[in-house]
Amino acid sequence: MLFWILAFVAFVIAIGYLWWGVHCALDYLCIRHARRFCRRQGLEVRRSRAGIAFEQSGVKTEFTIVELDCLDAQKQRKLIRLLVWLFGVRKVLSNEIYPDSHDEQWPQTNG
Repeated sequence: MLFWILAFVAFVIAIGYLWWGVHCALDYLCIRHARRFCRRQGLEVRRSRAGIAFEQSGVKTEFTIVELDCLDAQKQRKLIRLLVWLFGVRKVLSNEIYPDSHDEQWPQTNG
């Protein structure tokens, strides 16, 4: 009986790690699609972050919103927001001059 309990606990833990791994891989893939899109537009990506996309009703969608802090050819900062999914960039949500107040919203790095 103890064997089956330990086997069940190991199974639940393994499913949790598998779910986490798939989540990380999908985030990585979406950010990679967004970075490639910006490079093709002639932008130099400085940093990026991803978040879940929701419908107006609050329902989670299959898309990811990726924000990129980029430099254009004139070295001006731009904030690009893209709607990305597993197969590439779906839509450009915004392409604007980078607001200085937006720096406070990015997570701080140790380095």
